[in-house]
Amino acid sequence: MFVATGPVLASKTVSAINAALEKDQGNLYRKYLKELIPHAADAYRQDEEDGFRSHLGASMIGKECARQLWYNFHWTTNVKHPGRIVRLFNRGHLEEPRFVALLKMIGCQVWQHDEAGNQFRVAFHEGHFGGSLDSVAVGIPDSPEQPVLCEFKTHGDKSFSKLQKEGMRSAKLEHYVQMQIYMGGYKLAMGLYLAVNKNDDDLYGEMIPFDQETFDRYVERGGMIINTPEPPPKINSSPGWFTCKFCDFKVQCHSNGVPHRNCRTCISSQPGNGGSWSCVRDNHILSKSDQLAGCPNYRWNPKI
Repeated sequence: MFVATGPVLASKTVSAINAALEKDQGNLYRKYLKELIPHAADAYRQDEEDGFRSHLGASMIGKECARQLWYNFHWTTNVKHPGRIVRLFNRGHLEEPRFVALLKMIGCQVWQHDEAGNQFRVAFHEGHFGGSLDSVAVGIPDSPEQPVLCEFKTHGDKSFSKLQKEGMRSAKLEHYVQMQIYMGGYKLAMGLYLAVNKNDDDLYGEMIPFDQETFDRYVERGGMIINTPEPPPKINSSPGWFTCKFCDFKVQCHSNGVPHRNCRTCISSQPGNGGSWSCVRDNHILSKSDQLAGCPNYRWNPKI
């Protein structure tokens, strides 16, 4: 069992990055940026306009409210983000090649894709739960002899200060859980968490050991959310509760909002093998476009 002993800072890695940048004023860093930025596929992806993710993401499973995750997985609300938030998400994607360039600059070997050119992915519960790794590296100064999961994040001032003060597990449990899912899926014993303060470009690095107990608990939680036919209990009965107040599913949860019309909110659909969804009326597999379109026999699930 993992025993918390306080954050283990990746001091050697951050120091090596800063020393290398100072030595040549970023020339080698910019060389790698030129190679990497055009391949930052997530930043240029153009298939996300429908607002619905097919699977339950490992990046979300550490959230406090299981009911929120269930609503998200069942597409009860078509969440549309304001322009600022869209830019914020894209900023995070564009930051990834910058982190990789920093690691390559200090001599690390970094892999972002498998031999077929696809992102490294983990999947559980028939493919309904999982996510994509940022990268795996060898030669990380704080753990040079073993392959290390790399997870890259951006923070604002307040969040970054909390991270520095408390460490990643306490300040960002969702990130901690996400890394445990990835490490467990790829049998990695150690992870590197690199974060940047978007306000002043300060770097924070922390070494995250694999925690079997957390991995098991949250993989099990993912299965519960996927397989339960009705939403889990609310975390609070008041829509003014802090977590509820800013939730995308507040109207659905607290005001009996009508769910978005699609197959996942229909009483006749259910998750199946291989990440699929099927219609129980005639037992046929539903593509994502089928799920979004629904059909004339749609009947919304009253348990929602």
